[in-house]
Amino acid sequence: MEFLNSCILGDSQEVLKTFPDKSAALCLTSPPYDQLRSYQDQVVWNFDIFKSIAKELARIIKIGGVIVWVVADSTKNGSETLTSFKQALFFKDDLGLNCHDTMIYGKENYIPLTHNRYEQSFEYMFVFSKGKPNIFNPIKIECKTAGQETSKRTFYQKAQDELPKTGNKNDKVKGDKIHPNIFYYPTGNSIK
Repeated sequence: MEFLNSCILGDSQEVLKTFPDKSAALCLTSPPYDQLRSYQDQVVWNFDIFKSIAKELARIIKIGGVIVWVVADSTKNGSETLTSFKQALFFKDDLGLNCHDTMIYGKENYIPLTHNRYEQSFEYMFVFSKGKPNIFNPIKIECKTAGQETSKRTFYQKAQDELPKTGNKNDKVKGDKIHPNIFYYPTGNSIK
């Protein structure tokens, strides 16, 4: 089957099995977690189905490739299920993938509910990698302090073992920096 520039309609549990090992550089998905949606004539999502799909994704991802798993939790009997964390730990502990990053998908127009807790306005975007990711093309944003001198300013560590360093008097703040790991987007019918 030819997969390049193709849209394949089917049951992901079955379709993923037709992909060759280590054939995908990126998998991006938002599964029907915690039965928060009903899909006509579809299988009810559960942890066994999740494990089946997760195993296939881990099999098809290339060394240096990433899986972006967008997921949240439902609230049952007054408690969040924490299914998202159970899934993340399965990817990491059972399948041996790295949890390279945890990003937040913030919903600009979340649905207000009436309950005794803060509104749920985000989903997790777990980024799992097989080894170190081969490619990183970050989104950059403008630095508010661009051009200012860095004396008496502390720089971030470049490696885990290095201590933060203080800038020299003649150093200047760069014009841009990597976007933080929280991304805000409109959802549903309000997307412009």
